[in-house]
Amino acid sequence: MIYILIIASLLIINFTNIISKLENKENRSNFDNFIIENYKVIFGTAFLFFTILFWRYSCFFLDFNC
Repeated sequence: MIYILIIASLLIINFTNIISKLENKENRSNFDNFIIENYKVIFGTAFLFFTILFWRYSCFFLDFNC
């Protein structure tokens, strides 16, 4: 289970670094503005998808051993 936490923390760190680089950029494209304005929704959707996927394929919450 610890590897899930490590992967999640690395994704959060990487995503926040990308957002801070985009915010400091002088010339931003429309796609950059879209990411900056909607990064909370994008990250929330990715987290929800990851949670559902992990819950479905996890043997931790099931009654039998995998």
